[in-house]
Amino acid sequence: MPSAITPSPAPAAFTDLPSVNVHSKTKDTASVEVSGRSRQVPHYRVIDGCCVWHWTDKLSPAEGWIVIDSPVPTAAGGGLFLHDRATLGEVRDVAQSMSAKLAVSSQPQIVGAKGGIRFSPRDSRAAAVLERFIRDNAPVLSQFWGTGGDINTNHDVIDKHARKYCAPGTSTALDALRLALGCVGSTPSDIPLLLQERLAEADWPLEEYTVGHVMAITLRELLLHTNPKLIGRARLVIQGFGCVGTTFACAAQRLGLGRVVAISSQYGYYVDDDGIDCAAIESARRLAIKAQGPQEFDPRSLEAGLASHELKSSRYTTRKAGSSDVDHLSAFLTASRADVFVPCAQRYVLTPDVVKTLVRGTFAGTAPGSRFILAGANNIFSSDYSNEIMLNELDAGSISMLPEWVSNSGTANLFMRACSGLALKGYGKYNLEASANDTRAFIKAAMSKTGFKTGSKAMWEACRDLAAARREAGAVNLLGVHRLSHMTLHTTKYERAVETLTRVFNAKSNKDGSLFLLPSSDDPTVSIVRAPAGTSQAYLGLRSRFAVYNLGRAREVLKAEKLSFKECTLQDGTVELVLDREEAGYPMSLCQVSTQELDRAAFTSAPNVLRSVAEGARHVDHFATIMPDTSKIKTFHERMLGFTHVRTFTVNAGSAADGSDDGLMHVMAFPNDDERVNILTEGLNDQSVFSKLLKLNCGSYIHHVALKVDDVDAVFAEVREQGWGTTADKLSLDLATGLRQFFVKEDEAGCILELIGHGKVPTGAENEKTTALADGDADAEAAPESDQGVGGYSGRGEFRTGNIVELAQSLKDMTKDV
Repeated sequence: MPSAITPSPAPAAFTDLPSVNVHSKTKDTASVEVSGRSRQVPHYRVIDGCCVWHWTDKLSPAEGWIVIDSPVPTAAGGGLFLHDRATLGEVRDVAQSMSAKLAVSSQPQIVGAKGGIRFSPRDSRAAAVLERFIRDNAPVLSQFWGTGGDINTNHDVIDKHARKYCAPGTSTALDALRLALGCVGSTPSDIPLLLQERLAEADWPLEEYTVGHVMAITLRELLLHTNPKLIGRARLVIQGFGCVGTTFACAAQRLGLGRVVAISSQYGYYVDDDGIDCAAIESARRLAIKAQGPQEFDPRSLEAGLASHELKSSRYTTRKAGSSDVDHLSAFLTASRADVFVPCAQRYVLTPDVVKTLVRGTFAGTAPGSRFILAGANNIFSSDYSNEIMLNELDAGSISMLPEWVSNSGTANLFMRACSGLALKGYGKYNLEASANDTRAFIKAAMSKTGFKTGSKAMWEACRDLAAARREAGAVNLLGVHRLSHMTLHTTKYERAVETLTRVFNAKSNKDGSLFLLPSSDDPTVSIVRAPAGTSQAYLGLRSRFAVYNLGRAREVLKAEKLSFKECTLQDGTVELVLDREEAGYPMSLCQVSTQELDRAAFTSAPNVLRSVAEGARHVDHFATIMPDTSKIKTFHERMLGFTHVRTFTVNAGSAADGSDDGLMHVMAFPNDDERVNILTEGLNDQSVFSKLLKLNCGSYIHHVALKVDDVDAVFAEVREQGWGTTADKLSLDLATGLRQFFVKEDEAGCILELIGHGKVPTGAENEKTTALADGDADAEAAPESDQGVGGYSGRGEFRTGNIVELAQSLKDMTKDV
């Protein structure tokens, strides 16, 4: 699915070239159609379904290639490397891996590309060779290929040459991607500043730290799925301690995943089972670089950061003279004992023999199910063996590994966000978080598709299938939603609403009562607005506000999609885009994500909050919204807001004949949120309680918000004891899972509030549950015990609909006059 934003014009010298339709004329040439005219693109060949540009240097033996993983030239992304063993096969392999990697990103429709130069980086002519490569291939960079630094190259130098040789107006070597993606809200010069921004918690440029951070996030997700008890205790062995290995070590420490116990470099390796102080090594290396004196080792090597006594200790082993890379790696793995091997040094390092060495050496004494490989390097499997062979070897050794194009996707995610306008200068924290969420969401979606299958092969198959599906579907979350950030409640019963929210939902208030915090830091903030008596029901109730990464981009997407909105300025001066409630499904607005952290210490709880809620309120579990056409709104939520469909079901709340249903519900997970869902609800006939509620509220609206609590039975009893009205005299109960809930009446807060949680199944109910299961109720399968703490409708376990019917029927008094 193409981007909703029209691509920008190309720079002046190439206004009739990019963002166009490309058709292959022969195997070796192509033309570009532009408004009825054609212009020849740089000569290329199609090899194995890829566009290949071959280059030979006129002043040296150097040669190189650019490969775009498409049979026709198109917008593509991938770095440029230089080393003395580069081959077309390597460049093509990595370009194809980049296609898979970009399918993890926010722009899965963009294909992969790669540039490679065969020349020694140690040759004094290397810098000039790189410059001539970019000069001679400038038309490809200007039209199609967005690139940056890779092995033995860096972004700054590539960008400098791109500005000199590419089309006039070029700012960076990423401009072709930026133009193809129709970037809005930032200037070309913003991108390098965005990428070089340093985070307060990590003294690294964002473009360097992101890869290690996302690797650490990947490892955490892998451990959560396979062996969560290992989190905090994992022993990590790292091959290569350049940017990738070092940033991973830093991020793994920050996330509390475990300790680094061994590191290798081209000169030797260092092993310390008590843990290696990676931050101290990096600090020493930076001091060495600043000193600029004569040095025994490469200043970016592991050894440059080790003290003299450490290099002379038994913990350090010098590489055996004349040993091959394979022999050096084997010696390192044999000397190390760990749970996770993290190869960050070079491509093609994993062979069947290396896997066997891992099992016999590094993982000796490590139980099956506790052995992991986390790849920071690209194309980690040896090109001499098929993926099938290597995955069978991993499964035979009980080693879990996600594809490297998933684990090291962080930088690609960041670049795609920068080029599309989903990352902005000055928002470093959110840019890092969003890049990690791209990979995290991909992993969760892939893991959910493995079913009962286990092992690396099953995970790789799920990842490949998901990447293909995402590429075909194209980008989602076109509005760039970060999270549901705020809700506003308009009510004529202001005082009672404040009392209910603070005492029953345990909301904390700021000093002047203008803003409320719900129990979890991930919950939206709430404000309550006093509405005059007699206000139409259409203007009462809850309104939602979503924070987006780039409000300017969201505005242009809304225009391109022909979605109605109006622009408002809030009291604090920020701008809000208010969407049409029928197009969005309920009252909704968008705002720019804030760079200011909320001071939660400035908020206090009510002195008389209910005892059962004070310590037992957890987080918002779900929202329920009612609209006339859930199908249209489901698509809007998926494509525009980034929601994920969890399940769809129907119920009969009493107006349909036996065997028929009168309500349709789509459970939609919020973007980047494991705990909250939105239940899109539609009445299936005019007499349905859902249709009547829709009419009563004068259109699409937010019906209720539900809070998860520890002991819902105690909350129900105390709520009624303290005088709050509920829509039913007893809790509704799902006998299969123990899930129970109740509604607080709309009169008590200006909207319906729900309390939901699990509890002990009452005496006798177990027999009913057993009967239901024996009768073949497909929805009565009990949720696993580990899922009991997850949201009631999160999709982690099946549930029956009887309790939902009870809740719906408890609302009939509200609609008796409709």
